[in-house]
Amino acid sequence: MSRGTGLDPGSTAIRLAEVSLRKGEVALTRYHSVAVAGNQTPIEVADAFAALRKQPAPVRVGLTGSDVMMRYLPVPQVEDWRLERLMDFEVRELESRSGSPLATSFNLLPVQSELDDEDTILLGLIKEELLEGWMDALGKLPVHGFSPNSIALYNAFIALGDHQPAVTLIANIGHGTIDLALVRGTELYFARSVSTSLAKKDETLARSLGIDAARARGLIHKHIDLRGATGQRLGSEAERVTRPLVPLYDPLPTLLSGVITLCKSQARLQDLALDRILLTGGGANANGLDDMLTQRCGVTVEVWNPADMIDINQLDDAQADDLEADGTAATIVIGLALSAADEDFYALEILSKAARKKRDFQQRGIFSVMAVVCAVAFLVLDYVVQSNRASEMMASANRLDRQARTILENDRRAEELELAIVGADAVYQDLLARAALRQSAEQMLNALSEHLPANLWVESFSAELSAAQAWGMKGAAVPTVTVTLRGEDRELRADEAFTNFSERVKQDLPGGDRAIRIVSKDRGRNPLWTLTAVLLVDGPGAIAMEDEE
Repeated sequence: MSRGTGLDPGSTAIRLAEVSLRKGEVALTRYHSVAVAGNQTPIEVADAFAALRKQPAPVRVGLTGSDVMMRYLPVPQVEDWRLERLMDFEVRELESRSGSPLATSFNLLPVQSELDDEDTILLGLIKEELLEGWMDALGKLPVHGFSPNSIALYNAFIALGDHQPAVTLIANIGHGTIDLALVRGTELYFARSVSTSLAKKDETLARSLGIDAARARGLIHKHIDLRGATGQRLGSEAERVTRPLVPLYDPLPTLLSGVITLCKSQARLQDLALDRILLTGGGANANGLDDMLTQRCGVTVEVWNPADMIDINQLDDAQADDLEADGTAATIVIGLALSAADEDFYALEILSKAARKKRDFQQRGIFSVMAVVCAVAFLVLDYVVQSNRASEMMASANRLDRQARTILENDRRAEELELAIVGADAVYQDLLARAALRQSAEQMLNALSEHLPANLWVESFSAELSAAQAWGMKGAAVPTVTVTLRGEDRELRADEAFTNFSERVKQDLPGGDRAIRIVSKDRGRNPLWTLTAVLLVDGPGAIAMEDEE
């Protein structure tokens, strides 16, 4: 069984949820929801969770809106260590533009681009100072990382969604932000968080009706009916509340439908059409919102509540009441808890540099520290028992400590050297192949310049690395040059001219007849010959040809 905790620091409420996973079953073991008062900040309210009587499981904190930036970058299909270097370079470039340190995390997008052979990297970035502020406020909680809400939304759908083989846009409607995840079945196509003007609902209605914001909030909750935006007639009270708010909801259909266009551009996809929209989050239950979006987006729109598909038997009455009151607003915090509980979920875990170094040390260096601690404990015990050998034992302890530091330093240098050798070898092999191709091309061009008759014309010229075994050579590859020649007519002199030219080329080849292959094609009055030759004795990774007995 694995456990994880999610913390969703929303602008109107802070939610904490703890889940346990056992054989595919998801159970909610803890749930708290605390409202953010008008004179409070989310950080101040979240600090109250640090005093929980029972320490929660590892915590994943969600971020949304302008706090997190997500970029989609095309990258070649390379080894992991090269990919990390590419991302380091990209992050340094972004830091130089922003003027402040950035905490980052990246992961490959599961969907392959349809326009090229490159992969797509999803890169998440958050300012270091923002993470440090949250880490200070949550100092007593076991925070293991921060994650974009849109990724938590995707993980909640993976664990608790229906996985229909349709292009589905999951939209978490928050107070002033919308978290988006575009999926097909279980594959993630696009994820992003955007800010909206819905945070102005209370003050907009309060200004329109001449009342305070608290009363306006109550009227919105009770009387808003967005079916009025579709042309349906409403009652007087619903009309009075809904009409001033419709302009705030009008941009939503364009925003949601535009996700397909953004996805095609940034993930480099071609054939993609939206099939349905699933609404969740605190704003998803606005009366008539699904009807309005269905009419304007032209696809099926449904409200999705993952809390209905999770076991809540371990919650006490107060926590169950909080969950029921939040309803679809609990989606993000459940997704964050699932992300923390299972490493197999799609991960975009962001930490500050200092926190990441500390965690890496705890995960990787703890065994070395334990070994040193055991050695020191043994030496201390031996010193107590054999006090007459105290000086000798102290000298031994110092020597072992120096040796341990030397071994660790040597191990670190060896790892760095191994990475450097791998990178240098890759560069060397690439340069070797380029040099072999260039030399082969130059030799063939010289042969054409010296021996090509006037009645033969060059149709095409190419150089490439070919399998060495196909040419009777040992090794990986050899450079070959292919030339297509066209004769002016079918007269004998064109055939003779090509035969004389090919014989001269053979004389210059180290492999003789075995190093050249000729294919002729009859095209009426203009015959074609394709000549492929190995001009070098060997190529990158190849061994020279041996004469057969």
